[in-house]
Amino acid sequence: MGGVALPRGEQPAWAASGSGYGDGDGYGSGYGDGDGYGDGYGSGYGDGSGYGDGDGYGDYWSLTIAWFATKWSETQKARLAALRDAGAKIAFWRSDATGHSANGGKRLEPAAPGVVHSEAGPLNLCKSGTLHATLIPPKWQGERWWVVALIGEVKGDDEKYGALKREIIGECL
Repeated sequence: MGGVALPRGEQPAWAASGSGYGDGDGYGSGYGDGDGYGDGYGSGYGDGSGYGDGDGYGDYWSLTIAWFATKWSETQKARLAALRDAGAKIAFWRSDATGHSANGGKRLEPAAPGVVHSEAGPLNLCKSGTLHATLIPPKWQGERWWVVALIGEVKGDDEKYGALKREIIGECL
Protein backbone atom coordinates (compact mmCIF):
# COMPACT_ATOMS: atom_id res chain seq x y z
CA MET A 1 0.00 0.00 0.00
CA GLY A 2 1.52 3.28 -0.98
CA GLY A 3 5.10 4.27 -0.41
CA VAL A 4 4.92 5.22 3.28
CA ALA A 5 7.58 3.55 5.40
CA LEU A 6 6.41 2.23 8.77
CA PRO A 7 8.65 1.86 11.80
CA ARG A 8 10.11 -1.62 12.24
CA GLY A 9 7.58 -4.09 13.73
CA GLU A 10 4.43 -2.08 12.87
CA GLN A 11 1.88 -3.27 10.30
CA PRO A 12 -0.34 -1.16 8.10
CA ALA A 13 -3.99 -0.95 9.23
CA TRP A 14 -5.15 -3.11 6.35
CA ALA A 15 -2.89 -5.94 7.49
CA ALA A 16 -4.16 -6.01 11.07
CA SER A 17 -5.83 -9.01 12.58
CA GLY A 18 -8.24 -9.37 15.45
CA SER A 19 -11.06 -11.29 16.98
CA GLY A 20 -14.51 -10.47 18.28
CA TYR A 21 -17.56 -11.85 19.96
CA GLY A 22 -21.23 -11.28 19.23
CA ASP A 23 -24.36 -12.27 21.01
CA GLY A 24 -28.02 -11.94 20.18
CA ASP A 25 -31.35 -13.56 20.43
CA GLY A 26 -34.76 -13.22 18.84
CA TYR A 27 -38.34 -14.25 18.92
CA GLY A 28 -40.62 -15.06 16.06
CA SER A 29 -44.03 -16.46 15.63
CA GLY A 30 -46.54 -16.84 12.85
CA TYR A 31 -48.98 -19.16 11.28
CA GLY A 32 -50.55 -19.77 7.91
CA ASP A 33 -51.12 -22.44 5.39
CA GLY A 34 -50.23 -23.12 1.82
CA ASP A 35 -48.66 -25.57 -0.52
CA GLY A 36 -45.93 -25.74 -3.06
CA TYR A 37 -42.72 -27.45 -4.01
CA GLY A 38 -39.12 -26.58 -4.55
CA ASP A 39 -35.54 -27.40 -3.79
CA GLY A 40 -32.47 -25.59 -2.70
CA TYR A 41 -29.25 -25.73 -0.83
CA GLY A 42 -27.20 -23.53 1.41
CA SER A 43 -25.66 -23.11 4.76
CA GLY A 44 -25.46 -20.50 7.44
CA TYR A 45 -26.55 -19.52 10.85
CA GLY A 46 -28.15 -16.58 12.51
CA ASP A 47 -30.82 -15.35 14.74
CA GLY A 48 -33.24 -12.51 14.63
CA SER A 49 -36.75 -11.51 15.22
CA GLY A 50 -39.93 -11.45 13.24
CA TYR A 51 -43.64 -11.41 13.43
CA GLY A 52 -46.31 -12.55 11.06
CA ASP A 53 -49.87 -13.60 10.91
CA GLY A 54 -52.39 -14.45 8.27
CA ASP A 55 -55.72 -15.98 7.54
CA GLY A 56 -56.81 -17.76 4.45
CA TYR A 57 -59.81 -19.91 5.23
CA GLY A 58 -62.56 -17.77 3.79
CA ASP A 59 -60.68 -16.87 0.65
CA TYR A 60 -59.51 -20.42 0.08
CA TRP A 61 -62.95 -21.97 0.23
CA SER A 62 -64.54 -19.16 -1.80
CA LEU A 63 -62.04 -19.85 -4.56
CA THR A 64 -62.99 -23.54 -4.69
CA ILE A 65 -66.55 -22.71 -5.75
CA ALA A 66 -65.42 -22.01 -9.33
CA TRP A 67 -63.74 -25.43 -9.46
CA PHE A 68 -66.85 -27.22 -8.19
CA ALA A 69 -68.93 -25.33 -10.75
CA THR A 70 -66.88 -26.77 -13.63
CA LYS A 71 -68.71 -30.05 -13.03
CA TRP A 72 -72.20 -28.54 -13.16
CA SER A 73 -74.67 -28.12 -16.01
CA GLU A 74 -74.69 -24.88 -18.00
CA THR A 75 -77.99 -24.00 -16.31
CA GLN A 76 -76.39 -24.26 -12.85
CA LYS A 77 -73.35 -22.21 -13.95
CA ALA A 78 -75.64 -19.50 -15.35
CA ARG A 79 -77.69 -19.46 -12.15
CA LEU A 80 -74.52 -19.07 -10.03
CA ALA A 81 -73.49 -16.08 -12.16
CA ALA A 82 -76.97 -14.52 -11.99
CA LEU A 83 -77.18 -14.88 -8.20
CA ARG A 84 -73.70 -13.36 -7.76
CA ASP A 85 -74.64 -10.46 -10.02
CA ALA A 86 -77.82 -9.93 -7.99
CA GLY A 87 -75.75 -9.59 -4.79
CA ALA A 88 -76.56 -12.93 -3.16
CA LYS A 89 -74.05 -14.29 -0.65
CA ILE A 90 -72.49 -17.40 -2.21
CA ALA A 91 -71.33 -19.92 0.39
CA PHE A 92 -71.52 -23.59 1.40
CA TRP A 93 -74.11 -25.65 3.22
CA ARG A 94 -73.79 -29.23 4.41
CA SER A 95 -76.51 -31.84 4.49
CA ASP A 96 -76.84 -35.43 5.56
CA ALA A 97 -76.84 -38.22 2.95
CA THR A 98 -80.53 -37.59 2.14
CA GLY A 99 -80.08 -33.84 1.53
CA HIS A 100 -81.58 -32.73 4.85
CA SER A 101 -79.92 -30.54 7.46
CA ALA A 102 -77.05 -32.29 9.21
CA ASN A 103 -76.68 -29.66 11.93
CA GLY A 104 -80.07 -29.78 13.62
CA GLY A 105 -82.19 -27.63 11.32
CA LYS A 106 -85.81 -28.17 10.33
CA ARG A 107 -86.76 -30.89 7.91
CA LEU A 108 -87.16 -28.82 4.75
CA GLU A 109 -87.31 -30.13 1.20
CA PRO A 110 -84.18 -32.20 0.47
CA ALA A 111 -81.34 -30.30 -1.19
CA ALA A 112 -81.06 -30.47 -4.96
CA PRO A 113 -80.04 -27.90 -7.57
CA GLY A 114 -82.77 -25.26 -7.86
CA VAL A 115 -84.45 -26.01 -4.52
CA VAL A 116 -85.23 -22.85 -2.56
CA HIS A 117 -85.65 -22.98 1.21
CA SER A 118 -87.51 -20.13 2.92
CA GLU A 119 -88.24 -19.24 6.54
CA ALA A 120 -90.65 -16.68 7.98
CA GLY A 121 -88.05 -15.40 10.44
CA PRO A 122 -87.16 -13.44 12.34
CA LEU A 123 -83.55 -13.47 11.10
CA ASN A 124 -81.54 -14.51 14.15
CA LEU A 125 -78.23 -16.19 13.39
CA CYS A 126 -78.28 -18.79 16.16
CA LYS A 127 -81.99 -19.55 16.42
CA SER A 128 -84.51 -21.68 14.62
CA GLY A 129 -86.15 -19.92 11.70
CA THR A 130 -82.88 -18.91 10.03
CA LEU A 131 -81.22 -20.70 7.10
CA HIS A 132 -77.49 -21.08 7.40
CA ALA A 133 -74.36 -21.28 5.22
CA THR A 134 -70.60 -20.95 5.75
CA LEU A 135 -67.28 -20.20 4.07
CA ILE A 136 -65.59 -22.83 6.26
CA PRO A 137 -67.42 -26.05 5.34
CA PRO A 138 -65.09 -28.47 7.20
CA LYS A 139 -66.17 -26.83 10.45
CA TRP A 140 -69.71 -28.22 10.14
CA GLN A 141 -71.23 -31.72 10.08
CA GLY A 142 -72.69 -33.36 7.02
CA GLU A 143 -71.98 -35.96 4.38
CA ARG A 144 -72.77 -33.80 1.36
CA TRP A 145 -71.54 -30.30 0.52
CA TRP A 146 -73.58 -27.80 -1.47
CA VAL A 147 -72.90 -24.37 -2.95
CA VAL A 148 -75.81 -22.14 -2.00
CA ALA A 149 -76.93 -18.54 -2.33
CA LEU A 150 -78.27 -16.66 0.65
CA ILE A 151 -80.76 -14.17 -0.73
CA GLY A 152 -81.94 -10.94 0.88
CA GLU A 153 -80.65 -9.74 4.23
CA VAL A 154 -77.67 -11.77 5.43
CA LYS A 155 -76.12 -11.70 8.91
CA GLY A 156 -72.95 -13.33 10.16
CA ASP A 157 -69.28 -13.79 9.42
CA ASP A 158 -67.17 -16.27 7.45
CA GLU A 159 -67.78 -18.99 10.00
CA LYS A 160 -71.58 -18.82 9.84
CA TYR A 161 -74.08 -16.80 7.83
CA GLY A 162 -77.83 -16.67 8.13
CA ALA A 163 -80.70 -15.52 5.89
CA LEU A 164 -84.39 -16.21 5.44
CA LYS A 165 -83.99 -17.50 1.88
CA ARG A 166 -81.42 -20.02 0.61
CA GLU A 167 -81.19 -21.41 -2.91
CA ILE A 168 -79.29 -24.62 -3.62
CA ILE A 169 -77.10 -24.04 -6.70
CA GLY A 170 -75.11 -27.26 -6.96
CA GLU A 171 -73.38 -30.06 -5.13
CA CYS A 172 -69.64 -30.08 -4.51
CA LEU A 173 -68.54 -33.24 -6.29
